[in-house]
Order: sequence, then C-alpha cells, then structure tokens
Amino acid sequence: MSALQTFLLVVDHDKQEAKQIAERIAQDVESKKTSLIDVVQSLGEYINDDDAILRGKAVSYLTAVIRALPPKFLSRQQIQVLTTFFSDRIEDGGAVAGLETLQKLDRFNKALAEEVAQAIFEHFQELQSRSQSQRFQVYTLLNELMINHRAALHDMGDHSLVGIVDLMTGEKDPRNLMLVFSILKVVMMEWDVSNHAEVLFDSVYNYFPITFKPPPNDPYGITAVDLKGRLQDCISANSQFAPHAIPALLDKLDSTSPNVKKDALNALIACVKLYDPNTVSKYSITIWETLKFEILNAQEEFLSDLSLEVLSAIAQRLSEGVTQISDQLPLAQYLRPITKECSEQLQEPQQKQAKPAQLILSSVSAASAASFTLIVQTVVAPLLTIYQGADGIAKQRALLETFGVLFNAAIQVFGEWTTRDPEPTIDNPLLEFKDQFSDIFGQALMGVIKEEGSFRVSALKGFLRLSTLRNYFQDNEIGLFVQYLDEILLKEESVGRDDLKKEAIAALTEISKHKPRLILDITFPAFVATLPDSDDGSGSDYISTLETLAQISAEKDIFDTLVRRLLSKLNILLQKEQPGSVDYPRDILLTILYVMNQRKLDQDPNLDLYYDKIVVSLCRSATAAASGNAPNTILTEATVLDVLGKLCNLIIRSLPRSKQDEVAENVYTLFTPAEDFQPVPFSPSPSDNHRRTMIISTYLLASLPTDSKALPYSTPNMTPLLSDITTRCVAETSPATSLALLRHLALLANKFLPKTDLDQATTLLDTLLPATTLTTDLPFTLPPTTIQTIFWLSKALILRLAPKTTQILTTLLALLSSPDPTTSTTSARAFTILLHDDNVLSVPNGANIRLLSKQRVFTTLIPLMSTRIREVNTATSPQEPTASTTTHIKPAHLTALSGILSTIPPSLVMPELPTLLPLLLQSLDLQSADSTPVRAATLDTLSVIIRDNGVRVIDDCGHVQSLVSRLLSTAEHAPASGAVNTPRLRVGAIKCLFLLAQVPSGSGSDAPAVAKAGTLSPLLSVKNQVLRALLFVLDDPKRDVRKAAVDARAAWLRGVDDAPDENDD
Repeated sequence: MSALQTFLLVVDHDKQEAKQIAERIAQDVESKKTSLIDVVQSLGEYINDDDAILRGKAVSYLTAVIRALPPKFLSRQQIQVLTTFFSDRIEDGGAVAGLETLQKLDRFNKALAEEVAQAIFEHFQELQSRSQSQRFQVYTLLNELMINHRAALHDMGDHSLVGIVDLMTGEKDPRNLMLVFSILKVVMMEWDVSNHAEVLFDSVYNYFPITFKPPPNDPYGITAVDLKGRLQDCISANSQFAPHAIPALLDKLDSTSPNVKKDALNALIACVKLYDPNTVSKYSITIWETLKFEILNAQEEFLSDLSLEVLSAIAQRLSEGVTQISDQLPLAQYLRPITKECSEQLQEPQQKQAKPAQLILSSVSAASAASFTLIVQTVVAPLLTIYQGADGIAKQRALLETFGVLFNAAIQVFGEWTTRDPEPTIDNPLLEFKDQFSDIFGQALMGVIKEEGSFRVSALKGFLRLSTLRNYFQDNEIGLFVQYLDEILLKEESVGRDDLKKEAIAALTEISKHKPRLILDITFPAFVATLPDSDDGSGSDYISTLETLAQISAEKDIFDTLVRRLLSKLNILLQKEQPGSVDYPRDILLTILYVMNQRKLDQDPNLDLYYDKIVVSLCRSATAAASGNAPNTILTEATVLDVLGKLCNLIIRSLPRSKQDEVAENVYTLFTPAEDFQPVPFSPSPSDNHRRTMIISTYLLASLPTDSKALPYSTPNMTPLLSDITTRCVAETSPATSLALLRHLALLANKFLPKTDLDQATTLLDTLLPATTLTTDLPFTLPPTTIQTIFWLSKALILRLAPKTTQILTTLLALLSSPDPTTSTTSARAFTILLHDDNVLSVPNGANIRLLSKQRVFTTLIPLMSTRIREVNTATSPQEPTASTTTHIKPAHLTALSGILSTIPPSLVMPELPTLLPLLLQSLDLQSADSTPVRAATLDTLSVIIRDNGVRVIDDCGHVQSLVSRLLSTAEHAPASGAVNTPRLRVGAIKCLFLLAQVPSGSGSDAPAVAKAGTLSPLLSVKNQVLRALLFVLDDPKRDVRKAAVDARAAWLRGVDDAPDENDD
C-alpha cells in the first residue's frame, strides 16, 4: 500500500499518524529519494474523483507534505506551480490550508498573491457554503494575505473590495466575524472606497446592534463587547460613511432598548473622533438637536453621560488646529445653538431643567481652550446680569453652582498651580471677569447671614476653584481667600452640621498643596496665636485649632513648621510650674502623632531632628519628671506617656540601623545618665512615677528590629530580665503601668527571645501556675494580676507557635475549673487576650505572629471546651452538695469560648458549627449582670454566621427552634422577670432575627434565603411565634430597639413564605 493510500485511510481517525506519513514523504523529497512531481502525480486518480471528500483528502496529503518541508526548500517555480494547482482546486478540502502554507514562504510574490485572491473571489459562493471551521480557514488565508501581501490586494482596487464584501456577506459565526471585521476595517481605511462606500458600510452595519450572547464554556472566549468593538471600528473607519452612519445611528436613539441606544452612542463617539473635522462639522448641529433630548429629558443617567461625551468629542474635533477665536469657526457655529439652549434653561437656574444645562456647559467647555473661550464669551456676562438681579438666595446659589461648573472646566483646560503640562496658547477668558468673581464670591461667603450655610458653602467651593486655577488669582488675592477661611474657622460659631467649617478646612488643605507659603504666612500665625500657653481644663477651644492644623499640614514645609511650633509650645508647658490640665500637652503630642502618621518618615530629611527633639529630649524630660527633677508632673501622667511612646515608636521604626542600635542601648535608661535615673528593671523599690516610665520603654522596645544585639540585660541570656519583669507584672497595681509591663514581657518572649531559649519562658510560665492546676479536685486560687501575667506570657508564646503551645492551652483551660469562682471567672475573661489584636505586640512592630496561630488555638481549645461543658452539664444536679461550688464553671467556659470566637475568622468557625452552636445557645441562657459581654459577643458571632450562610446552616444543625426561642427571649424587655437584657443585647438579638429572614451575603442569589428549590422554609414553623413576639417589642422604651423590630418583622413577612395552599395548581 502506498503512502498516499495509507494517509487516506488514517487521516480521519488518526491525525498524528497521517502527519508522520507526510513527514516521511517530505524527508524523501528533501533527500531526493523521490520528487515533488512524483508526489503530485501520485494524486492523479484521486484528485479527479467524483467524490469531493476523497478529492479533499488527496489535496490534504499534498498540503501535509509541503508543510513538512523546510521553508526554503521549494523553488520559486515550484511555489508557482503549487499555487496554481491549489488555486484551481480551492473548492476542494485541503487546498486553502496549502495556499496558507505557501503564502508564508519568502519566494511567494505579489503575482501569486493576486492569483490566490482571484481564486477566492471567483469561488466565493462555494466557499460561503462550507462549514464554520472551513470558512474560518478561508478568512484566515485572506487575513494572512492582507498582512503579508497587502499591496497585491490593494492594487486589485475595486475588484478586491467587492470580492471581499461578497465573500463575507451573510457570515454569522462570532469567531469568523472577528476576522471579517478586522479585514474589512483595513479595506475601509486603506482602499479608495468612493465608489462603494454605501456597500461597504451596509456590509457591516447589517450587524448593528450586536446581540450575541456567548454560549456556556465557549472555547474561543469571544464576548459581545469584543464584537461590538470590532464593528464600531468598521463603522468609524472612513469619513465617507458619514452620510450613511450618522443618520442611521441617530435613528437608533428612538429605540426602546437602553442597550441599543448605548451602542449607538458609543459608535457615534468613535465616528466623531475618527471622521475628519469637516465631516464632523457638517453633522454637528444635527447630532446636537437629537442628543439634547437625551440630556434634557434623561431617562437613564448613563445615556445622558454618553450623550455628553459625544458633544464633548465634537467640540474637541472641531477645535483641532484652532489658534485664533472667531465666530466664523465651525466650532463657533456648532456651539451657538448649544449656548442658546443652555442660556434659556439657566434663566431660572434653580429649576430642575437647569441641571442638565449645567452638565452640557461643563462637558463642552472642558473639551478645549477654544471651546471654553467661546462658551465663556457667550454665557458668563448674561449669567452675571441674572445674578445681580436675582431676587432670592436659592437663585443666587444655583448661579454660583453654575459658575462653579465653568471653573471646573477651566481647571481641566488650563490646569492647576501644580499642573506641569504646558499652558494653552489661548488666554483664559475668565480673566476678564476676575474682579467681578472676586467680589461676588467674597460677598456670598462673608457678607450674608451666618445661617445661610449651603449658600456660603457654594461660594467657598467656587472661590477655592478659582484659587487653584493656574495663573488666575495673584498670591495676594488667594491670600484674601485664606483670610476668609481663617476667620470662618477661628471666629465664627458652629452652625448646624458645621458643613461650612469642614469645607473651610478642606479648602485650606487644598490650597496648602498649591500655595504652602500662604498657609505658613497667614494661617499658621493666626491659628498658633490662639493656642494657649496653658489650659486649666475649663473647655478651651484649642482642640479644634489643633485638629485644623493637623489636617492642613500634609505638605512638607507646613508639616515641618507645625512640628517645630508645637514642640516649642510643648516645651513652654514643660517648663511651667503650674501648667494646668495634662489634656493640653497630650493633645499637642496627639496632633504631632497624627501628622507624622500621614507621612513617609523614612524619606523625611528632618528625621534626625525629630529623633533628637522628640525621642531623646522628651524621654530625658520624662525621666527628670519621674525623678522629681522637673518643674511639673506632665510627663508622669500615663496618658501623656502613652502618646509620647507611640510617637517615639513611629519615629524609631523609620531610623537607620545605627540609630536603632543607639535606642536599644537606652531602652531602660531613656537616654539619661545613671547618676540621674536608675532603670526600672532590677531597681529595688521604684516609685509609681519611676515605674510608669516603662510605658515609654515598652514602645521603644517594640520599635526595635528583632535581631537587635544591644538590648540591655540580654546576655548571656534573658532569664534574669524575664524574671524581673514577670515579678513586676504580678506586683503592679496601676492599670496603665501594668499593661505596659505585660506588653513588655510579651515582647521579650515573642520577639526577642531566641528559639533556642524558649524553655526559659515556658519554665517561667510554670512557676506562675500552681502545682495543682491539672488536678482540679484540689483547691487553688490565683490573684488577678498573676492571671493577667500568665495569659500575656502565653499569648507571646502561642502567637509564635512555640513547641509547647498545645500544653500551654490545655493548662490555661484548666484554670476555668478552679473551685475558686474569682480565679475561674477572671481566667475566663482573660482568654480574649490570647488572640486579640494589640497595638504594641503587632506585625508593624515586627512581632512574631504566625499565620496558623489562630487555627491552632481554635482546633485545640474548642473540642476540650465542648467536652468539659458536657461533663459539667451531666456531672451534677442542683440537689447534689457540690453543685453550689461548681455553678461558676460552666459560665466560665462559655465566657472563655466567646472570647476565643470573637477573634476567630468565620472560615474556621463554620466546620465546627455543629459542635459550637449548642454552646452558643447556652451562652445566651446566661442571666447574670456579668454575662452581658458574653451574650453580646455570642450575638455578634451568630450574626456573622447567619449573615454569611443563612438559616440553612442553623437548620442543618437542627437548632432553628432553639435559636429563635432564645433570640426572642433576649429581645424581650421584661425587668419584672429579672432578665438582664440590656438595649444592646435586645438590638443584637433582633438583628439576628432579621438576618435569619434575609438572603445570605455569600449566596450570590436574589431569591429568598428561606425558600429555595421548591422546599419549605425552615423558619415557617416559628414564623407566627416570631411575628407575635415582635409585636410586643414594638413597644420597647428604646427607639433603636423599636426600629430594629420594625425591620425584622418586615423581613419575616416579606422573606418567609407561607406554605402553599393544597388547592393551588
């Protein structure tokens, strides 16, 4: 059997074997064992067969052999012969693929390209009747010819144009149309289409609008947007289409389909941007007359926006090349009816119709400097006249807003002070009206009664736009506006929601970006002058001044000045013997902290200055105050030290490593010589003020890199330091100092203790725990400070997933079973500490917080807690003697559970919900006053579960009735019954009821959450119970509770479907 015969047998079912056969023949041709003529001649009896399929396979055999030959193997003559051979048989299968292979070869020339194209055009009817994939081959061949041999097709002129259109007429397959539109776009843009413009346009416009929806799992990934884009490119490809395209597209705006109108407007935008300006000018007024209806009577906002975009695009196109303004310009003729219509609508600017007119002016005037100039010359003077004659504030405010629209357009055209683009060659036409605008907006801002807040806000916004408009106001004129703003903030009383003052602060902030010197010269002296030298706590206005200074100090120069001025004011306070309230110096430090948080300190050139003046200097001042060597005690106050510590922490984290090493050496000395201050660690009996400096030391320690080598008391190991800090944690009674010491201990164990030395920390933890911890039948008690220390040290080790993490968690859980109620309850509340985010032991401070730490805590504790609660539930009955001594154990476990769950992401909770839900329900049964936080946390957990997953997860656990009953009980306001249901609990319970009847947020469905797929709602059995109970809640004394009940009741009426009537069809 010959190679050809074998190929014909296998080609349909084994493509790979057929390819290998062709490759072997190609190798024989290449090695001259056979010739290409022999290969062609071997086809003889098959290529003339009456069976078209057999002819196609035979031609495919030749194609496969040619494909397997090296690109340069065939001679020019061979390529010519093969091209003719394939062209003559182009209607047979395989010929198109053969021609595609040949046209890629270097020796394939222009004449051959014309021959192939001629063959395609002559047989277009046969080719059109082929399958989609075969038509795709034809279009691909034509596309390749267009890419590689465009000149040949171009020189064929009208013949190729008509041939391409004929070939593609009637194509419907999306994949093929993508190629069709691409080929036609080239013809439309590069061929002379003057004799066939309408034919060409119709060939593509027949597809408008595209309504294609891709089938599921479409392998080609073609979307309607793709097709619309290609079609739009064709419609806008040639200005000669305008007589056909623009009327047709405008007619489409009469469609009742918003999507069709949207496509028509997008196509119009493309046409305007690509047709030549003369063509655009010819149709510009016609387009305006049609589109103004879409804007002035907008049914859909997005259609109005697109219409405005068309008008803007026309103005841009007609502005090209315009350097001199004249009323004879095509642009001027286009704008004339637009400005006339808008001027008429703006005669009564407070009316509804004036808003679209403002939008039109905004869109068209922002298109170019020429367009802006023509519009300003036409509309501003009449608007000023209307303003002068306006008989009410409402009309004046609407006019100010209209001017504001033009000012925004001016900024788009001419830029702001910070704009780096070159200025337009045309002068800003608003300069002619500068004095009038200054007077009008200044009078509106400062010359009306203070109660006209919205009017003054409009004036302020307009004045701000003019102040930021490039090269409009002089600095002294902007300075006048700055003075107005200062006066509003410093001298005027607050009115209503304080919108004017908020806008004034925002305006000063904006001006600071453009003209920082004006803020420094005018605003800063005025504001700093109002800051007192001291405050007696009687309610000074300094807080609003500090807040304003903080918000307007984003720019570098202003920021530097603010920090220097505030530090100077703070130093004055620190030198006073009677400085007044400590709130004032604390608020100064808070202001500095706020502005520093807004900046990238590591790039600040003044970082060393901040280090010296804040970290070093104020730490020394703190030690002086602690030692009694300062004029006052400001820096002994815990709240002041806390803010100072945060500020130092922020600065130190940005310092270079050499400076950080210097800080490490001074963590406890606080940059003070030993003779003046003894560090707290290992100090025999430090005073309260002395111990309070550990607040700063803790923030300094937190800011240091993990591998700091200069940390005091850390060599040869940290055991002595850890022991000392632990002892102080247990003994400390001041809450602020205690928290600082606990954080300090946690930082040492979590961040700085080497992995090899972790046993030091676990050994220390063991010393804090009584030996009887795991033997719960023996009594043991622990003071609250010891429990706090245990949990903070445990937190440090658990977050880094120390090897003994599981043992530590088990030991902590045993504390809940202490016979001593105080020990048990205090330990239960402390479980929140373990995973709760902390501002000091945190990732920004470099703490060692492993990603899986929460998962480890959750998976270890929850099963143990669940088992222990079941044991307590079944071990004792109220009649047994031991019951009274163990009643605290179950509430303690439930409290600990709520503390853990409040820090666990829902994704971890959901798999354990069948175990957890009974425990959560028992938490809702707690009725003591101390249980309120537990019940609130439980409701928060339930609300997240229900919100994300809906009632189905509750139903799957079999607890819908139990949950609803407890929620209704918690929602009840019944003081006489002794129930402790605070307003927060009542709102939380009603919120859960509301969410039960809602669609879960993660469902991605709009169907009711409670009745899907034809099944009855799990809530149906309790619907009447809930609706009745919520009726009583509507009489709750608290408004928030009543409102929540109204929403919940509506949700149940709307969302919980009743069972269908049996007689329903």
